[in-house]
Amino acid sequence: MLQVNALNQFYGGSHILRNVSFDVPAGKLTTLLGRNGVGKSTLLKCLMGVVPTRSGSIHWDGKPLEKKAPYERVCAGLAYVPQGREIFPRLTVEENLLIGAASRARPSGVPDRIYQLFPVLRTMRLRRGGDLSGGQQQQLAIGRALMSEPQLLILDEPTEGIQPSIIQDIGRALRLLVDEFGMTVLLVEQYYEFARHIADHYVVMSRGEVVARGAGASMEQDGVRELIAV
Repeated sequence: MLQVNALNQFYGGSHILRNVSFDVPAGKLTTLLGRNGVGKSTLLKCLMGVVPTRSGSIHWDGKPLEKKAPYERVCAGLAYVPQGREIFPRLTVEENLLIGAASRARPSGVPDRIYQLFPVLRTMRLRRGGDLSGGQQQQLAIGRALMSEPQLLILDEPTEGIQPSIIQDIGRALRLLVDEFGMTVLLVEQYYEFARHIADHYVVMSRGEVVARGAGASMEQDGVRELIAV
């Protein structure tokens, strides 16, 4: 389980995260929702150690993470798919994937499981990453994160700017990772219908604070749609 307790973070004089506390149960998919600018992406960067926290604690599997470097968090079992994908455009699909295995000792190649989740990556494995469509690049970014064999997969708005058919493919892949492989997933998302259909649990943020949480099946009756509406 990922446990976040009383997390605070500032940019200059702006208080971005305000005593953020929530749990991500092991082997479940938790979606984090909120309007633009409420601190969701900053929170993920704090979880991965990309941005330091001012105060509070982060525990994964009972062990504190807040003082660990990003690479140590990856070695501890966390993987991160950033907003905007950030693949290497001049490297091939296969080379991008193998970079994701840098924390493992002598990766022998790309596991077949990655290609089963995203068949297009096998078809295009020798193409440069920059030649892929936005949706294909998103699948590549998720596949690259999975190459570190994580226990917790953290994704920042993977459906942003993606065509509907690929959104469905990503949703099926995430549910498969949770249901069949027992992975824990924390998903930041603004696309409400996508989140509602795949979430086991939800957390809603507003103005840097957690304002609601509950079971994914109760999102509609809990009024989550209204909480995140612009």
